[in-house]
Amino acid sequence: MSYKYAKIISYTVLIIYALISLFPFFWAFLISITPLNGINPDTGERFGIDIMQWPPKINLFKIPPQVFGTNATFENYKKIFEVVPLYSRWILNTIFYAVALTFGHLILDTLGGYAFARLKFPLKNFWFSLFLATMMVPFQVVMIPQYNLMVKFGLVNTYTGLILPKLTGVFGLFLMRQFFLNFPRELEEAARIDGAGIIKTFFTIVLPNAKPAMTALAIYTFLGAWNDFMWPLIITSDKTMYTLTMGLNFFKTSYYTFWQYMMAASILMTIPMIIIFLSFQNQFVESGKAAAIKG
Repeated sequence: MSYKYAKIISYTVLIIYALISLFPFFWAFLISITPLNGINPDTGERFGIDIMQWPPKINLFKIPPQVFGTNATFENYKKIFEVVPLYSRWILNTIFYAVALTFGHLILDTLGGYAFARLKFPLKNFWFSLFLATMMVPFQVVMIPQYNLMVKFGLVNTYTGLILPKLTGVFGLFLMRQFFLNFPRELEEAARIDGAGIIKTFFTIVLPNAKPAMTALAIYTFLGAWNDFMWPLIITSDKTMYTLTMGLNFFKTSYYTFWQYMMAASILMTIPMIIIFLSFQNQFVESGKAAAIKG
């Protein structure tokens, strides 16, 4: 097979894969711009649509566009703030939680990774192996002891209790250690010959060159924190402390789900992650390429 045909097949497969991957987001967007047009016969309350109707009556080329047999509207994006007044508070909680965890991981994982890669101290390999071993322990095993610890410290329903146990992680530590192991020692030795101590060498030579690995760590951490559900669910019971992942549940009732509101909230929740990924995608790709070359 010639290179030309192989390239065409590769692009075709990638395009099909991209379309399949994007379809759920497109479907969620269509639902989010559909007005509430289902009516509860008992209460008269508007609650949703039959999204399983087939074929769906969708025509995006009409003015206004038609979705599921009705005119598309962005009213749902405004309504979610009226239906759940605390939604704005949950957005701020999620931003604070994700940003705090990202800074925590960048500082602690970078320092820890450098220590395990460069410094000499007793039982270094043992302690690192012990850290790695904790990756095999599922969160479900440690969440109860972790919660009990927060109860004893009086940190339940507090931002400290929400953030403190998640400020560092073994994955970030491992990622940064592997980066620093491949970092050229000659640069550090040259700085020390010029009279720089270990702290000055780290902040003036090592840290500026660790930008690709730190960017990848920041993206992974931010996305993980933004989507985190289990720990906020365990540690918070006050509605003002909820994050967006928990808040989505408020668009459900005992009898039906307001899919339009839930999809509008989900789309709003996804936008920051897309912006962050697109903003830092060059550094993210560079980090992957560097790891591949060094690996």
